[in-house]
Amino acid sequence: MALPHPHRLGLTVLALVLGTAGLMAYKVRALGYRLADILPVRQYEVTYALELDGHGGDVRVRSFLPSSDAHQTISEERDQTSGLHLSQSMEGPNRVATWSGADVPNGARIRHAFKVLPRRVSYDLPAGLEVPAAYPPSAAAWLRPEKDIQVDAPEIRATLQRIGADQGGVVERLRRIHALAASLQPRPFKGTTDALTALRLGESSCNGKSRLFVALARAGGIPARLVGGLILEPGAKRTSHQWVEAWVAGHWVPFCPTNGHFAELPERYLTLYVGDEALFRHTADVNFDYRFETHGALVPSPQAKATFTLFDVWGLFDRLRLPFALLRTVLMLPVGALLVVLFRNVVGMPTFGTFLPALLAASAGETGAGYGVLAVLLVVAAVAAVRWGLTRLELLHSPTLAILLAAVVLTLLTTSMIAERAGIAQLTRVTMFPIAVLAICAERFYLSLTEHGARAAGKELAGTLVVMLACHAVMSSLALQVLVIGFPEVLLLVVAANVYLGRWVGMRLSEYRRFRGLLGGAA
Repeated sequence: MALPHPHRLGLTVLALVLGTAGLMAYKVRALGYRLADILPVRQYEVTYALELDGHGGDVRVRSFLPSSDAHQTISEERDQTSGLHLSQSMEGPNRVATWSGADVPNGARIRHAFKVLPRRVSYDLPAGLEVPAAYPPSAAAWLRPEKDIQVDAPEIRATLQRIGADQGGVVERLRRIHALAASLQPRPFKGTTDALTALRLGESSCNGKSRLFVALARAGGIPARLVGGLILEPGAKRTSHQWVEAWVAGHWVPFCPTNGHFAELPERYLTLYVGDEALFRHTADVNFDYRFETHGALVPSPQAKATFTLFDVWGLFDRLRLPFALLRTVLMLPVGALLVVLFRNVVGMPTFGTFLPALLAASAGETGAGYGVLAVLLVVAAVAAVRWGLTRLELLHSPTLAILLAAVVLTLLTTSMIAERAGIAQLTRVTMFPIAVLAICAERFYLSLTEHGARAAGKELAGTLVVMLACHAVMSSLALQVLVIGFPEVLLLVVAANVYLGRWVGMRLSEYRRFRGLLGGAA
């Protein structure tokens, strides 16, 4: 069969490169694509998981639900509660939820879920702002004393003078107040801590620090209020959080003395209510318990949805409700396969198959590279041991493979259980590895072991793991993922590289080492 003319191959590669460059230039110049808009954002699903013993009587549970604002967008809200009726109302700025029912049994459950897309907010406060002589009624209401915010207490006034927050501009007063509240020693939450108690003890949890901040700000003539909510973290927890908002130049500006945030709020903060409120109120003697279950997922940014309209693979996956991890795997696999080709054809490193290291690297996205390698080694060892035992039974090929598949599953489950007991969260995700991929890898190791010996099988296994780690490093690059998601035509460059490598006739790097003596003599 005649080989393609070198010029024909060169023209093919050139056409692919120019086509890619042309498409990317069109998207950037004509359609206004920006790489910054491709960056995914993290959306959280939050579930209120409440449990109570109603003892067959009437039960009422009251809480707050979040609203959309400049910091957060709430969507896909759903109530999965049975046996209790949900009613909602607005009380000032807060959205109040009440679950009520009659003849409520023990073990009753309330589950209310929603998705939140949080955004970081930050304010650049002008240094020259003076404390106004008067405020709008909506803001002036947040200057008054409250039960646990003792604005008029002599100690609060004295402290305000001592730190110099009774004079100067708004920003300078807030900086001094923030510094004092933040300087209190941390203390685990053990119930309500009022402003005076936090000041006297010199220590407090977030609620005492925030109340002291509010009391000092109000005493200094700046409206301020408590804000309650959650810090969004994957998992289940009972801990809520409180921070502060102060009225500055017509805006409610956030401050968190507990975590050191001044005039800003990180994206992981979820606002549930404002004011000095209790997050839950319920009928007495119902043995009430609660937790917040939070799960995060990467989703397209609103800018990407609005801008990326030509060959929009991210939008397609979003409409089909397919996870970002799957999109990442699909688009990065050709890149990983190219890397395997480089290692095999140019470096000369032996591996189990052409695509297996790339598939293993994609699978290790959930466990991380180190635990991914450990999972492969455990499965290979287990399957090799089972395969050796099955040779004595002289079974047919298909039943043997079915037994090996079961061995892979049992190995993964056992590893996950041991990892859970040891507290190794990443290793517990080994069950997400494609079972067939691991089974093929283990089977090829055993075949190489029986046909070529332990040395050759070990070299192939080592080569597979090295290439897998290289593929994982490249395929998990967020910068590269962003580039390929926004400009899928970049994969044409991968095709061009494979066309070029398809006619590779040079020596492999491993051959330079292998024949270094001969090459040295020729020189």
